Amino acid sequence: MKYPSHLTMLLSIALTLICIVAEGRAYRYDGQAHMVGELEYAIIDENCNNMHDLARQYNVGHDALVSANPHLSDGDRFEPGTLVYIPNKIILPKKLRPQTITINLPEKRLYYYDDTEKKLFVWPVGVGRLDHPSPEGKMAVMQVRYKPTWHVPKGVLAEAHSNGFMDHPKIVHSGPDNPLGMYAIHLSAQTYLIHSTNNPDLIGTRNTSGCINLFPEHIAELFSKIHVKTQVEIMNTPLKTYRSHGTLYVERYEPLWRTSQEQRDLSLSLALHHDIEQIIHQRDTTELPAYGTYKVDNLSQMLQHPVGYPIALVGV
Repeated sequence: MKYPSHLTMLLSIALTLICIVAEGRAYRYDGQAHMVGELEYAIIDENCNNMHDLARQYNVGHDALVSANPHLSDGDRFEPGTLVYIPNKIILPKKLRPQTITINLPEKRLYYYDDTEKKLFVWPVGVGRLDHPSPEGKMAVMQVRYKPTWHVPKGVLAEAHSNGFMDHPKIVHSGPDNPLGMYAIHLSAQTYLIHSTNNPDLIGTRNTSGCINLFPEHIAELFSKIHVKTQVEIMNTPLKTYRSHGTLYVERYEPLWRTSQEQRDLSLSLALHHDIEQIIHQRDTTELPAYGTYKVDNLSQMLQHPVGYPIALVGV
């Protein structure tokens, strides 16, 4: 399978031959690196039945896996031997603070830098749906609960009733029917939580009423590391760039419109124009070697079809 020239991967590629048991990604990290991980690919075996199975087994979100593999159909069952790209090479969205939860909504990832272990943990997350956006900005953990009871917010009840679910319960106790799963982390942005899920297929998508949800095994690990007053920052940064030795790396995601009105008012072409201007500015302010110029052919085409991993614009 051959990618278009604008998606040529100028990155390290690691080969994995079979599906693996899900584990959180933990990268060696000293607080200084701007990019971590490797772009991997998998030649899948008979145990990987669909995109959801593969996403969980390789610690990526559903939407990220779909974007990285435009040659696959989301609903199809995979044939053994299918080649799938795993987008685990990542430009960090900012300089990460130790013992702080950082979430970037467009890429649907949560970062946690543990400087005592010198490790960076990266987990896929689900985020708020259109017209039910996740909060943005700086906040803190206010409460943590194991096996939580869900007191259904009035807005969620109203939406359920408008959709015909008149018997939706007001209280859901801990158990397999509780969408909070086994762990709930309350944020200072009132009514919003970071929590587990009773439907792992939703992780890596816009699926919540504004909360952030994780795979059960990932939030269990996060839960063991955080406490009340742990700092949280939620960002909305669809374009990430990194300059290194005459090369500009670009990683882009689809804009995450907060509301239907915003989606109508702010066109994709306007967002694309803004991103191109930002990249050109980065190029022009980069200190290049004397021989360096940039290949920016097909830049617009590349940005219109984001693949969710860094693409190198190479100095030649």
